[in-house]
Amino acid sequence: MLETLAEKKYIVKCMDGAEGMLLLPDSSIKLVYGSPPYPNAERNYGVWKSDEYISKISPFINAAKLKLREDGFIVINVKANRERHKGGRCTTRSLVVEKLAIMMEEEWGLSCVDIEIWVKDNPVSTGLRVACQDAYEQNLWFSKSPSWKINLDAIRRPYSETTLSKYENNEFKPRANGVSYVRKNKRIQANPLGALPQNVIRGPVSARQDLHQAIQPSYLPNKYIKATTQEGDLVVDPWMGTGTTGIEALKLRRTFIGFDIYQEYVKNAETALLKTLEGLRDDEE
Repeated sequence: MLETLAEKKYIVKCMDGAEGMLLLPDSSIKLVYGSPPYPNAERNYGVWKSDEYISKISPFINAAKLKLREDGFIVINVKANRERHKGGRCTTRSLVVEKLAIMMEEEWGLSCVDIEIWVKDNPVSTGLRVACQDAYEQNLWFSKSPSWKINLDAIRRPYSETTLSKYENNEFKPRANGVSYVRKNKRIQANPLGALPQNVIRGPVSARQDLHQAIQPSYLPNKYIKATTQEGDLVVDPWMGTGTTGIEALKLRRTFIGFDIYQEYVKNAETALLKTLEGLRDDEE
């Protein structure tokens, strides 16, 4: 499969993503990034109930750990939905995502880089009356190795004018109450590449209309591809959908393999990836 990848730059297959990853050589993947079905979410591609969620996602994590390079990463974008009504009880928020995060460390031996939060500017209104409106998702970011390196410079953000003014006009001094954020008088120079990235991502839900009911906004995979991979590295999405991860990987000069169990999604992804690759080639001419 990797021989074809070297020539084509991407491969997409209609098959189970866990089984697909097992076909790849050991220690070949730099980043596994994907968004699996969310707990209890009713979508046209099926429902993973919260009480069976761990068992359903386990084969994917098993395969990812086996096929990741020693310096590889896995990022899972997921949202915890609420449990179904039970009699007269209120619908409680499922904690299976938090359980999964703990198990990724304790059961799979992965190391938690961070659990980042995606705050959605335009969350879907659900009419929920027992809790606040659901407006965020989690990105479970784990490393295969307990010692990892990420490219923070690639994902820096613009400074605010207020911050730049503070850096230019203020000398920071130790606090009188003993808090040691600043140990001695100093001035801070703004990094020319921008401010450090935050572990909170803000942005809108994708406005694309497609057969797929949960299309990823491109800025999500873009961040993790930039942070964890270099040009030529292999990015794999075992829940490919219509190919957003692959599109971003190709734009950043990485290679991509994607799997999905629905032929319609694979067909759409193939079309989108080919179009992206042709556009990149035109730009080079």
